[in-house]
Amino acid sequence: MIESDRPIPALRIGSFNCNGLGNRNKRDLVLNWLKNKPEEIFLLQETHSTPKTEEDWRRAWEGEILFNHGSSNSNGEIFLFKQNAGIKIESHKIIVQGRTSFVEIELNAVKYCIVNVYCPNSNVTMVVENTFAEALGRPRDDYLILAGDWNTVLCNHLDKEGGNPSHSNSSRQAFLNTMIAEYGLSDVLRLARGDTRLYTHINKQHKTRTRLDFFLVDDSFIKLIVCQPFFTHGYNSDHSYISLNIQGSSIDRGKGYWKFNNSHLEHENFTNCVREIIHDTESQSYDSYSGLWDVIKMKIKDYAIRYGKNAKKKK
Repeated sequence: MIESDRPIPALRIGSFNCNGLGNRNKRDLVLNWLKNKPEEIFLLQETHSTPKTEEDWRRAWEGEILFNHGSSNSNGEIFLFKQNAGIKIESHKIIVQGRTSFVEIELNAVKYCIVNVYCPNSNVTMVVENTFAEALGRPRDDYLILAGDWNTVLCNHLDKEGGNPSHSNSSRQAFLNTMIAEYGLSDVLRLARGDTRLYTHINKQHKTRTRLDFFLVDDSFIKLIVCQPFFTHGYNSDHSYISLNIQGSSIDRGKGYWKFNNSHLEHENFTNCVREIIHDTESQSYDSYSGLWDVIKMKIKDYAIRYGKNAKKKK
């Protein structure tokens, strides 16, 4: 994570597990569907791309494509860039073949590292361990964004419905929550929606709904004017399409940039209310510390904003 006074240019990113695009007709339909979306960068998972189909992909998509091939009937993930978006691609590195890769980009002198993740549906952590080691082990002068199909949930209570109460890929779940807590990352959708139950994948056979697809971002993004996640129905897939809209201002512009007012801590009524927020939130059912911490941060921020506005009115 970096700290900078430089304005953050608008950047919109979409992520989608497309359930296989080996069939040319389906691939063309999905790519045309994506062309009509406002995002500039798309992270696709389960693409079923191979070196033999690269030219077919390039004929169907007008912008840049970065491949991480799987086979004709499994795996594969891809970065798509729209034409004329003003994005400079610095580098692309495959971390795990057909599963994860990252791209380093620059937009209006602001640098990002975007990681595309497609985890296997098994209770192993090798893919995420290698992914975080590569993404966090680089010399960091950029903003980090990770997104994709993680094939686990962060919180069983909020992100899963039906079937067993706990997700079967619990080792990966525990690893991700540890990384979030230790490296200053945020589940941005949970920050935006609080404890609302949301799901991005439906398994009709097992009658379950889960939130397997999500963005993890540097904590610094939550200070921006706009860091808004969305999700909508996918196209010919049992996964939802998720997206992130990022736009921020430099610190000295003030309006729209929220920074905690440390003077509030001198007021006993404020600190007492914060303690109550923490206590009340802790009493609810959260099976991960990172999920609990994200909700606590959101609630304290909301309360601090209201407190500050009321204090100004009384002056």
